[in-house]
Amino acid sequence: MNRYCKYHPGTEALWYCSHDGLHLCQQCVEGREGSLTDARCLLCNQEVESSEQGPAGPLWRQLDRYFRYPFTPVLLPVLLLWAVLAALVPPLPVMVPVALLGGLPAWGFARAIMTLRSHPAKARKISVPGWDCLSDMAGWKAALLQAVPPLLVMVPAGFVLVMVSVPAGLLTGALGLLLVPALWLAIQVQGAEPGSYAAALAYVFSAPRDYAVAALLASLGWLLGVGLVAVAVDVMPLPLAQGAAGALAALWWLALACLCGDILARHGRLWGLDQGAKKVTVPLEERRQWLQLCAGRFDKVLLSTAKSLKNKKATVTDWQRYDRLLAMTDKDDERRAVAPAYLERLVVSGAWSEALALLARQREAEPAWLPASPSLRLALARGIHEREPKVAVALLKDLHDRHPDFSELGDAYLLLAKILAEQFGLAGKAEQYLRFVESQCRDAKLRKQVVDYREAWG
Repeated sequence: MNRYCKYHPGTEALWYCSHDGLHLCQQCVEGREGSLTDARCLLCNQEVESSEQGPAGPLWRQLDRYFRYPFTPVLLPVLLLWAVLAALVPPLPVMVPVALLGGLPAWGFARAIMTLRSHPAKARKISVPGWDCLSDMAGWKAALLQAVPPLLVMVPAGFVLVMVSVPAGLLTGALGLLLVPALWLAIQVQGAEPGSYAAALAYVFSAPRDYAVAALLASLGWLLGVGLVAVAVDVMPLPLAQGAAGALAALWWLALACLCGDILARHGRLWGLDQGAKKVTVPLEERRQWLQLCAGRFDKVLLSTAKSLKNKKATVTDWQRYDRLLAMTDKDDERRAVAPAYLERLVVSGAWSEALALLARQREAEPAWLPASPSLRLALARGIHEREPKVAVALLKDLHDRHPDFSELGDAYLLLAKILAEQFGLAGKAEQYLRFVESQCRDAKLRKQVVDYREAWG
């Protein structure tokens, strides 16, 4: 059954947080790419597990399903093929390679099963790969590399069992096969190269509980298989006993592949396996804030957002988010207190419409409110004087009384004179400010602008 993310409806849930009891998508989880550490929930910072693991429970409870898997109609011929070929080969050690030919389809299917089940989305649509998987030549390299480790264990162990000592042969096979699932996982994750075997131990220790189930299945499957074949040899003709051994080998091989595929589905994305999930491009902090907002934890988001605003890289979007949060939490006093800094960021970014809206909001609550900084007033007036000349005049007038030492006072009054003359037709009032600039400012450039303005206005 498909499960969807609690905070992103319609998005498939890839993770399950047992602390909060939530199914989460990749955007709601903090994952470290290439790391073997468990992912964490952005809401509670607790470890999360794959959504395939949470509802289904431990792997050992699903062993019956793994043993039934090879008996599906598609895979039954694989068991029969190995059984028939093993039954027809004479019981001579030199004929062992011929008997192993019957296992080739099982090896190819095992690789395809692990690949399919490691992609949960595909596995829900197709439960068993088709026979066309055996035509994948690139896949055969991985299949053969996965077949080498168990064969290198079972063939020598069988020789020791027959020629030397039964207990020694059983022990050799049981111990050697404990590591086979890890080698299979390494080939699937790292790629079909002999060097991939070196990563096997990492998968043992990063998923110890699930791996223990696979290792015991590999080891006990050897012991039980040998035991059943030994009984079969005593109660039925030798060819039938050999056929039973081939069928058991195929059954064990495919069941173990199915189990390893589920381990990959649970832990593959933590091991760097591409499972076809949607890539996350939103920054971690933004994802965390979104998740906390959805959960109603506004105070945490306010605190983290306020800290981010102290960073020089804070954007207009960050300030807008913070302003909305203050409004949502009814923190009106704090909202008014940060308005000057918010307005400064809007002016620096050239967001004039937003700046005018913020100024209007502040003046609605306090009609006489204006930015305290004269440089901020001048910068804002320069940006809005064409669309809101009245507001620009209010920002620029009387600056010499409130800020007599303002270094750009001449520029401010030249702009004010221009607005009065060109926007309102108040040439006389504009002349007063031109005279102030002419008498108070010694900058040649400003004085030249005064002359130019007078000539322009006649």
